[in-house]
Amino acid sequence: GTNVFDIVTRKIVANYDVGSDVFDSTIVNRTVVAHAPDASPHCIKLFDIRGGNSSYPALHGHTDTIWSLQTSASGNEILSSGKDGTVMIHDLRTGKPTLTITASTLAVDRAIFAGGQQQYVVTGARDFTVKIWDTLSGSLHRTHSVGQSG
Repeated sequence: GTNVFDIVTRKIVANYDVGSDVFDSTIVNRTVVAHAPDASPHCIKLFDIRGGNSSYPALHGHTDTIWSLQTSASGNEILSSGKDGTVMIHDLRTGKPTLTITASTLAVDRAIFAGGQQQYVVTGARDFTVKIWDTLSGSLHRTHSVGQSG
């Protein structure tokens, strides 16, 4: 199973059986957001810390392994990136994707919210680019090439 620890007491406060090791996770509004690629490579599972069971529907949309997760400052959205080259923002209240961006033809290793109102998403992909995207329109704002490593 996957354990959630209290950072003050360092004791386990919850345990979840996701069927695999968790690749990435975050916590928002007493909800553990986890991705376990061996158990369900294309979806994000949500678990209530208070009850320990999955009381929310899984978030779907990626067509290959999910590489990163981040919650918005408001706690209402989850940002994910994946091997399929896409970045998705899901509304946690509805479980539906509100934005899907095809950021690369290769895997997007990481995506993060940026800007004061989180009006941007910054992506880092295996094509050696860092891209900045507008979260309202999904349009590309800027591209930076970071070169290839030897």
